[in-house]
Amino acid sequence: MLTWIARLFALGALAVLISDGLAALSGSGFRLTALGEWWFWAHKDSLQVLQPAIERHVEPLLPFRVWDPGVQTLLEWPFAAELGVLAAIAWVAARVFR
Repeated sequence: MLTWIARLFALGALAVLISDGLAALSGSGFRLTALGEWWFWAHKDSLQVLQPAIERHVEPLLPFRVWDPGVQTLLEWPFAAELGVLAAIAWVAARVFR
């Protein structure tokens, strides 16, 4: 099961890289797209609700801030790299828990 999840994440990372590559061919130059940009493109309303929800409901329960630098940093990182890391983690977990 974890192997299939790893493959799914890897396929997603490849799809994002292809999308970024096709955008570079259109003349805008190669640039890795951040997770936040993909999320904004897919459903901007839920992204705009995320920050106040975390700041109001999650951060009061914890002794540290979650939004900045945590979630905000993840939203600014390249989406393909994040999916690649998740694929690697799932692949290693599949090997460990055989």
